Amino acid sequence: MISSYQKSLWSRNLMLVLVVGALIGVALKIGWSLQKIKLYDQALAYYEAKDLVKAEETFAKANEYAGVEYGDEAWTTQMSGLTDIRVELESLSRQAQPAIKDNREEEVLQAYRNYQSFKREVGGRQEAQAATFFQTISTRLGLEKGWSAYYQQAIQNAKSQMQSLQVSDQQALIHTLVLVPEEFFGGKEKKEQELETLFRRYETAKLQERADSLSFLDVITQTAKSIELYRQEGISSDWLQKQLERYAKGEIARVIRQNDLPGFVAMAKAYRQIQNVLPDKSEVLATIESHLQSLIEQAEKYAKQHKFTKATDLYQELSSLLDTSSLLAGVDELWTQFDPSRLLQQKYPDQEFDPVFTGNDQWGAKTYAIGVDQKEHRIYFAAKPSENDAPVSFDQALDIDTDFTLTLSKLQDDRESPVLLVQSVGKERAYVYTGLVPQLSKNSFDTRFVIEADDLTVEDAARVIVKNAVGAGENELASFELGKKGLEYVEKLEDLQPESEEPADPAATEEEGDSQNGQGNPTSELPGTSSLELPRTPSAGLPGNSVDVHAGPGKEYAVIGQVSLDSSIQVVTDLNGWYQIQFDGREGWIETPKTAN
Repeated sequence: MISSYQKSLWSRNLMLVLVVGALIGVALKIGWSLQKIKLYDQALAYYEAKDLVKAEETFAKANEYAGVEYGDEAWTTQMSGLTDIRVELESLSRQAQPAIKDNREEEVLQAYRNYQSFKREVGGRQEAQAATFFQTISTRLGLEKGWSAYYQQAIQNAKSQMQSLQVSDQQALIHTLVLVPEEFFGGKEKKEQELETLFRRYETAKLQERADSLSFLDVITQTAKSIELYRQEGISSDWLQKQLERYAKGEIARVIRQNDLPGFVAMAKAYRQIQNVLPDKSEVLATIESHLQSLIEQAEKYAKQHKFTKATDLYQELSSLLDTSSLLAGVDELWTQFDPSRLLQQKYPDQEFDPVFTGNDQWGAKTYAIGVDQKEHRIYFAAKPSENDAPVSFDQALDIDTDFTLTLSKLQDDRESPVLLVQSVGKERAYVYTGLVPQLSKNSFDTRFVIEADDLTVEDAARVIVKNAVGAGENELASFELGKKGLEYVEKLEDLQPESEEPADPAATEEEGDSQNGQGNPTSELPGTSSLELPRTPSAGLPGNSVDVHAGPGKEYAVIGQVSLDSSIQVVTDLNGWYQIQFDGREGWIETPKTAN
């Protein structure tokens, strides 16, 4: 246990320590106060000697000592203001110097703007000493000198790059010049004038350099990028827009004069893509639209002249500039109306047909084409139900092993649709006759009848005369009618003797052959067809008794032969001033003859 005596000793010692500490504190405070008073007196002396820098330095040291308040209150306040100025300038120097060293433009500019703002604030104070002190400290820290050197160097470097046209980063260069404070150019107006002159000189030379070495697309793309950069920096670039318009107008006018359609399309497409940087009323865009309209009108003229390939090619070439799908569909419709055989060509591009029958308004089709393939013993059908409907197509193989003939007969089914009559070699009789009717709703042919006989002649829409048919009408010349179940026996017209099937008279045989188109086949005329006696109207370059036979309904189709004006031929179709005829066992076209007055 601690005795009472020991406790009293400890208490006494603690009190002594406290007293000594207090005495030391008082002594220090007295010393600091004396030092502070001494520094205040020195600062005042410097101030009265008009040495503000030393006065502020000494005053700042005095303020580091705690102690008594000393000095005139107004003077003390004034000196504290000078200290604040020095501290702020030193802070700005610490911001600016590393930013200048590392070329951090935005930070340099921010420090410079803060400096200028603080300078204006100090200059607005009533104390004249504040502005003088500001300038003195700024000079000692080298603030304005550092900024001036930095910005003058930036201007010189930019000018050097632009004069040599070796600008590695145009965006950075423009941004650098825009960031240079206007006072380094001599004011706002002078800055704007100098920058515009500098940029204009550079872009003019650069545009010429690009035009001499780059494609049209590269020239306008790079120039458009420059316009965008100027806009982003708030710099007017109307002068550069005009230069770009002048260049593009000349290039596009050149390809138009040269009738270079691919060149025009490529340039027009490229120029449209930069229209966001062009003037609101771009002359070049107006030129493009005007020429584009003239090309559309040219395509329409081609279509009216039945130059459908040219019209289609032109519309397809323009498809990258505008939607030509409806225009192409219109040409295709006109082309199909003019030459329905295209329906087959489009659906069966690899097939060769001989012959081809075409026409309008049959079997529910506005336009149709029927093709015969003798090698495959197949019939092909293609049609357009209406202008707005998609084409319908189908084909059918014939159960035969020999050549056959196909005619569009006068027979009609119960729907008043013409019957296609197929004639081929028979087994028990000379021929097999098959009646087919296209059914668009089923995409197939409907077989209306099959009959084997020595001869069949169509009398009208419902009646045929059959010679020696297999089954009903055997050894008879009999009348048949087309009903729902096919050809139905009506009546006997006369009896036939077996020997009548092989006439001995050569003249009779020849006459029969003539009635069968020279192939031993009967002639079944098409609805509304007739034998045409051609007038003697000489064609240019041809004998007076012949006309050219073309592969299609127009003089642009190849000439495949000639027919005599004295001959009597079978007309299949009358289309736009042309007759489709049977020619050497196939289809041909002749221009509708004009009878001389």
